[in-house]
Amino acid sequence: MNMFSKELAQLDKNTVQYMIDEMQDEIDGMKQQLEEKDREITDVISEKDGIISEKDGIINEKDREIAMLKEELKRLDK
Repeated sequence: MNMFSKELAQLDKNTVQYMIDEMQDEIDGMKQQLEEKDREITDVISEKDGIISEKDGIINEKDREIAMLKEELKRLDK
C-alpha cells in the first residue's frame, strides 16, 4: 500500500511538472508573439514618424513661401 501511495505521489508530481512545462511553453509562445507585435508597431511608428517629418518639411517650406509672398505683396503695395 505504501508503494502504491509513492507511485501516485510521483505520478502527481510528474503531472504537475508536465502542466508547468506546458504553461511555460504557452508563455514563451505568447512572449514571442508579443515581441513580434512590438517590432511591427515600432516599424509602423518609425514609418509614420518619417511621413510626419516629411510633411513638416513641406509645411515649413510652404510657410517660408507664404512669408516671402506676403513681403512681396507689401513691397508692391507701397
